[in-house]
Amino acid sequence: MSWSRSSIPLGIIFLLLGLLALALLMRLQRGLLGLILTGVVIILGIYWFKEIKKALESVRAPKEYPVEVSEDDDLISLTAQVPGPESEVSFEISGNKVLLRGGKGFRRAVKFPYRVRVLRSSYINGILHLKLARADVIEERGRRSH
Repeated sequence: MSWSRSSIPLGIIFLLLGLLALALLMRLQRGLLGLILTGVVIILGIYWFKEIKKALESVRAPKEYPVEVSEDDDLISLTAQVPGPESEVSFEISGNKVLLRGGKGFRRAVKFPYRVRVLRSSYINGILHLKLARADVIEERGRRSH
């Protein structure tokens, strides 16, 4: 049985709610009112257990940062939402792969079927814009001009 970090606090909360219900049941041992109140406590405990679990999962859920790549002839536009601050945002080109880095441990790799080079880059309001070109096309144009 595998326990995740979020299931341990939820288990403790569920155990405490169970103990509270048991204590209430023991205190109000007899009578219809005692059973009704115990039932209400159990139903509310289950409801709040589910709400707390949902809240913990939404806090820990990793955020998806979209990346858009468009190609126009030999030029490639890569637009990505990258968490900052700006001082932590960077990118690295390695052959046909672009590695994006940002704040909060953000890392994302974008692979292309060919080697690329950066022509321009900018980072504005959490959006990284890269203008890329195919490396073989740049090299070919360089040979023609010489």
